[in-house]
Amino acid sequence: QEGVDADGGYTVPEDIVTRVERFRDSKASLRSLVSVENVTTNKGRRTHKKRSQQTGFVKVAEGGKIPKKASPQFSVLNYSISKYAGFLPITNELLEDSDENITSVMVEWLGDEARVTDNVNILAAINLKAAVALDGLDGLKKAVLVDLDSAFRATTKIITNSNGIYWLTPIPSEPGKMQLACGAVVVPVEEIPNADLPNTDTKIPFIVGDLKEGIKLFDRRQLTITSSDVAVAGDFNAFEQDMTLTKGVLREDVQQRDSEAYINGYIDTATQVAAG
Repeated sequence: QEGVDADGGYTVPEDIVTRVERFRDSKASLRSLVSVENVTTNKGRRTHKKRSQQTGFVKVAEGGKIPKKASPQFSVLNYSISKYAGFLPITNELLEDSDENITSVMVEWLGDEARVTDNVNILAAINLKAAVALDGLDGLKKAVLVDLDSAFRATTKIITNSNGIYWLTPIPSEPGKMQLACGAVVVPVEEIPNADLPNTDTKIPFIVGDLKEGIKLFDRRQLTITSSDVAVAGDFNAFEQDMTLTKGVLREDVQQRDSEAYINGYIDTATQVAAG
């Protein structure tokens, strides 16, 4: 009887696959959307000339006094590097006996932790600018053509999650990609998975503008991964417990560079449904 081990069930082989299979998921890094600068120390600053409305020279009569003009003003962008890290303990028996390359699985996992850390820090910098409600497609177009300075129009993108895509139209030549046509101005859309750019209740995020100008990531050291079989970390003594501890370390700071370069917007689906 197959269902009873001692009554013949032991003779039926089980189909066991030890290779690690991965569920399909979508992941995105916001790092590619912002400006990244590699730095060689733990803190510093960058100097920027402030925007100002200049009035031009005044008309001066012959022999008249030439007036003093306002001088350019400057501001500084400070950065201070922080460390982000975590470790994974693994028994040496698992490393030795597993058919799967456990080390590569760990490296992939820690790399994904670094990607999520980047995203969290970048979204925090974006949200330093208060989120504003956009009135559907008309609100999006107004954000591009009116609210955003025309200096950023040529490099503007719309960044939203999968929930926000249905507000937009596909590019005729590339149906898999989206765009927003605002008259003669066509704005490309960057789709971010919901897991990396989530809704807030019924509010779908729509970040409009140029994040290369708006946000800056100061990278002191990209993700470094090291392993040790003699280290001690908290309750784990790698030597005594015959384990290998693998840690990932990331050092960075993310700052808002230019708040005028983007609009931190959202469309509230509850409001849109009520209006409809």
